Amino acid sequence: MSTDKKMLYGIPNLANRWEVSKDTIRRKIQAGEIRSVRIGSRILVPLGEIERVEQFGVGQPRKDAGGAR
Repeated sequence: MSTDKKMLYGIPNLANRWEVSKDTIRRKIQAGEIRSVRIGSRILVPLGEIERVEQFGVGQPRKDAGGAR
């Protein structure tokens, strides 16, 4: 269990945590790769979703380019 007390992250905070651009976070939310909630005009990502992504990654697995199975 995380010791982080923050339960919801805004896009700028999440972008800073993952060291990516805010646009990257927005694209992943728009594509459905990261679940988010809207509270008023703010888009927030729950800590549980952040931990899921950090553990398992986002999006679809890449196709094997090497052909090995």
